[in-house]
Amino acid sequence: MEKLKKWVFKRRGIYVLPDRKGNSMNFKNSSSAEITLQFEKLVRSERKITHLILHYINEIESRKLYAELGFDSMFSYLTKGLGYSESAAYRRIQSARVLKNIPSVADKLESGALNLSQLTQLQKCIKTEITTGNIVPAEKTQKILESIEFKNGFETSKVLAVEFNQPPQPYEIVKPQSNKTVRLELTVDENDFNELKRARDLLSHVCPEGTWSDVIITLAKKFNKTKISKSAESITIQPR
Repeated sequence: MEKLKKWVFKRRGIYVLPDRKGNSMNFKNSSSAEITLQFEKLVRSERKITHLILHYINEIESRKLYAELGFDSMFSYLTKGLGYSESAAYRRIQSARVLKNIPSVADKLESGALNLSQLTQLQKCIKTEITTGNIVPAEKTQKILESIEFKNGFETSKVLAVEFNQPPQPYEIVKPQSNKTVRLELTVDENDFNELKRARDLLSHVCPEGTWSDVIITLAKKFNKTKISKSAESITIQPR
């Protein structure tokens, strides 16, 4: 920490660390270029730290060091012992297992070509294959990893669905929730989904957040309003 303080002192014009009271960082004397430069450095450091954490997870899990600390699993150690959220702990454990089998993943994580969410999706597919008696060779895993580099979550899911020959799962779920909202889940084909994406783009001025719930509700309201207006115009008022 002392070393970090000296580093900040030498570059006081770039940023200042929060004080002991938790006040926010002071960027007042920093230029836009300095802020983006330091932010990008921090992002690179974060990626490096992330893949190092995965290495430690594998080593601690292999030695069962979490048991020596009084925890019944690595998951319990991460969540109860170190304060990770359940989803964050799950992603790191699953990603660590991919890293264990494919060491080159470390470099891809550090460069930003791959992320924890992608590795978690991949490991979930591999686990499903194993439970059905299918072994996924390291060569295939490596090939799949290369095919999902720099892809977002949707694109990654699409690649994995093809690579693992996941059957379509058509279903609709309408589930009321405690806060008077309704959870809606449905399956549409690719062409229909492209139509929905086009509608979202056209409605970007109305639905700036771009959430699917906003898009669907806006389209429904516009359709209902149009139909009601047409129905009203078609009604012939008979004289008394």
